This record gives sequence, structure tokens and C-alpha cells, in this order.
Amino acid sequence: MPAGIGSGISAQFSYLQETTWGVCPSASFASGRTLEIRSETLEMKKTTVQGQGLHAGGLFDRSGRRVLTNYEAGGTITCDLPNRNLNFLLQHMTGSPNTTTVGAGSLFTPVQIAATAAWQSYHSPGNTGGMSLSFQKGVPYIDGVTVVPFTYVGCKIVDWEISVATGALAQLTLTVDARNELALTGNSDPLNGSVPTLQSGWAAAEPGIAVDPLYVFHFKQASILTGGTPTLTAGILTLPGATTAANVRSASVKESKVLDTARYFLGNTGFKAEQLESGFRTLSGQFEAEWLTPGTMYNAFSGDTTVSMQLSFVGNIAGTSGANKDTVIITIPNIKLDGESPKVGGPQVVTQACSFTGLDDQLTSPYQIQYISSDIAP
Repeated sequence: MPAGIGSGISAQFSYLQETTWGVCPSASFASGRTLEIRSETLEMKKTTVQGQGLHAGGLFDRSGRRVLTNYEAGGTITCDLPNRNLNFLLQHMTGSPNTTTVGAGSLFTPVQIAATAAWQSYHSPGNTGGMSLSFQKGVPYIDGVTVVPFTYVGCKIVDWEISVATGALAQLTLTVDARNELALTGNSDPLNGSVPTLQSGWAAAEPGIAVDPLYVFHFKQASILTGGTPTLTAGILTLPGATTAANVRSASVKESKVLDTARYFLGNTGFKAEQLESGFRTLSGQFEAEWLTPGTMYNAFSGDTTVSMQLSFVGNIAGTSGANKDTVIITIPNIKLDGESPKVGGPQVVTQACSFTGLDDQLTSPYQIQYISSDIAP
């Protein structure tokens, strides 16, 4: 971390998996996993109510009638899609430890590929109940000396998006809902007796993380396959027969959950209970491609026929030896194209925007994310 720089360049960001929802598992974040972010909007929000009472000569609301009733926190996190430290995030993005996909009970845990330095895991959607994270950001004072930790407990990932565009780095965006923000003197959180200190150390000191370079996935490493026959074998989803989609300029995949984030009860001192899923998830995305023969995507759009797709990122060698590469593969066996017809907007090459909705075919899995890296620990 640069010393003496009193701006966001000295910021840091890390996360931990909680053992008990809403309770930061470490007072020091010494075992936290780091995440190099582009930006974040995490913040605490408080609910205050101003009482009013008519009284002789009163022209203003009185301070004695203002009360603070509830706390909550949350926001977004945006980062370049990294090749490291993703497995825990993928678990919480998908709910894979609680998946109901047949045979996928332990696929979320990294397994070594043969005797190489590469480790592989698979993540399918499952119930996020009982799963939570603590996020911590270090916010530097302008004096360039002190970095103040802000820790967010009881965090659930409400939605996530992975995207890539021509000539750009792949992006990961997370929307987070949290129970509380712990910072400075705190706000008397009954589940956390102290405010966690700032994480020290960094990637090289993290548990189970080898000292390998941190890379990010990008456009040149991305590809899209469509078609094929969705096949689920021992919990692993594949698309035999899929072919490369031609002339694709950009792509994104997004999952959104519906969580009850307002579970406030008498006796809980203004803090919410664990957020529970209370509605159907949505899986969506888009890819933009040049308009080319034989108009396959338009035919699928106009006929509302089912298409399978796979968005892949294959990067550098995972670890220090072997042929296996850092990999993120998102497989969606059943999508419906929502639009659109190609439009001629001028002399430029005509393109077609293919937005889509992912659905459950009740035979395989709504989606699955394969992850290969040199990370030994989850």
C-alpha cells in the first residue's frame, strides 16, 4: 500500500466468510482475502423518525422528539475480474454449498487437477440461507498516515454481473445487502462487541494462497459458445456440440435474487435478522454481434426457441507449472432471446443486440460456473 498518499489510491478491500450470520469472525481480519477493487459504494443507512407536538410558541421540530429506530448497510462493489480469490465469492454469489443439483454436493470445494498446481471447482445455484460474508474497506484519511477500517457484517450478495466488451477488461459487479457497518466508535451492535481492526498482510500471507501473480481476465481471453446438448453428469454441466458464436463484440451475465431485507423485530435493538430469499431469481444478460448469415439468433428470437450458451474466460497458466489455465466458464443450458431485430442506423456495420433470460429446464441446472486457479483454499 503506498505510504503517505491521502487519497483513494491507498484504500484496501478484503472479505471473510462468516461462521455465524452477522458476526465478524475475526477481530483483526488477519485471515481476510483481499480483493482489488475499482470502486465501491458501501455505506450505513439509519432510519430516524421526527416526532411532532403542538406547543405554545413552538416554530420548529424539537431535538428531543427525534429518534433513531433502525440500521442497515450495503452498496455495490466493482472490480476487474481476477484470476485469484474468487471461490468464496462464487459460493456466495450462487449459493453452491447448498445446491440441490444432483451430485453437486461438494463440487464447490477446490479439487486439485491431477498433480498440477491447478485447482478446480463448480458452482450451481442453491439456497443462500445460513451463508454470509463480512466485507472490510480501508478508507484513508487525507493525512496519508491513517487508513480507517469500515467493516460490513451479515452481508448477502443480492445480485452479481460478469461482463466484457471489446478491448476491455472483464468486470465483476456485486450488489451487497448488510446487517450493519462497524467503524470508529461503533453503534452498539449487540452481535459484535468491538470494531474490527484493519487487515494487515496481503495476498502473499493469505491462507492457502500461493505466491503467484494476480492477473485479470480480459476481452482477448473471452469467447461465447452457443447450441449443443446440455448434459449433467455427476453434477457437472457441459454443452457437447456447442459452437463458437461469431463476431461477438460484448457479453454479460447477471443473476438477481429477491431477498427480504426488512426483517426488523421488537427486541432486536434496531438491527435486521438474516435476509431470506423471498421471490424467484432472475438470470439475464446480453451479447452484441454483427448481423451475419444465416441469422441464427434472429430465428431463435422470433420463434422464442431455446438456446444454450457458454461464456468463457481462459487466461494464464494456473500456478507455476502444468498446462491448466486460470478459467471462469459460465454455462447456461436454457435461454430465451428477448430481442432484438437488426436495425440500420447508418453506414456502419449492422449489429444485433441479443438480450436473454435464463430459465430452469428442470433437467440440468439453471446455470453453472466452473473456476480453475492456483488457489488451494476455498
